[in-house]
Amino acid sequence: MIGVLKILMKRTKTSLLLIGMALLMGCAHFQPQPKFKYISWQERQAKLQQNKNWVARGVLSVTYNKKRDIAHFEWQQNQDDYVINISGPMNLNKVKIVGAANKAEFCQSNGKCVQAKSSEQLFFKQFGWRLPVSNIRYWVLALPAPGKAENFGFDQYGHLVSFEQQGWRVKYSEFQSVKNIDLPNIIELKDKNFLIKLKIRDYFLGVK
Repeated sequence: MIGVLKILMKRTKTSLLLIGMALLMGCAHFQPQPKFKYISWQERQAKLQQNKNWVARGVLSVTYNKKRDIAHFEWQQNQDDYVINISGPMNLNKVKIVGAANKAEFCQSNGKCVQAKSSEQLFFKQFGWRLPVSNIRYWVLALPAPGKAENFGFDQYGHLVSFEQQGWRVKYSEFQSVKNIDLPNIIELKDKNFLIKLKIRDYFLGVK
């Protein structure tokens, strides 16, 4: 495992793992769900697709090869450009991924940067994660990415709660209302080798 990942993710520390998982779950079952009203999927989809600029903050868990990495993240999306800030437990050892069309850059806190054609390449090279960044920018809003998606599931309010796309099973549990738009609190992404969980603490819509 490369040095950056060893510094950023001290997965052998049981205490930090417990702290991270507590943050990931956010004591969810003690927080009452807000009251929602039924809105058709077509109407929800139209509202969600209008959000081109947003910020999401929370905790990320990646499980693979019988290992689990946990990190805090802040994702800033501005049209097709994005900045993803990642930090280890206790907000230590921050790194930044900056991306745009056909290019991405990974920068450590010491100023050292590495470039690649995509953030997917950078995440795999630096962390060993298969993180579908180009799709997550849509999935984090409870939207399928452009292209084929199937096996859609909905709850009684018309929230999209599950679907499959490009080899990934996407599931949502719990929602929060931001500017009268319902957004997911907990997102689970699963393929043959990776289980990714995102616990979203805060959303900010319309941020540039």
